[in-house]
Amino acid sequence: MVRYANKFFETEEEAKAFIKNNKGGALYKNTKGSHSKRSFAIEACLANLSSEDTIKYPYCVAWNIWKD
Repeated sequence: MVRYANKFFETEEEAKAFIKNNKGGALYKNTKGSHSKRSFAIEACLANLSSEDTIKYPYCVAWNIWKD
């Protein structure tokens, strides 16, 4: 069984540190010119984030948790 998780951050540095400390994850950005804006919007929707929160936390790390 796979469980899906995500976490939102205020800065890109925080998000990258989280990825490094947790050995993986995909980084999505809600920033101008970002190629992952659509993926960020999907993650925000899944997390039920308000539009204010998507502005405050423009970086998201998403990952899978595998359980048997």
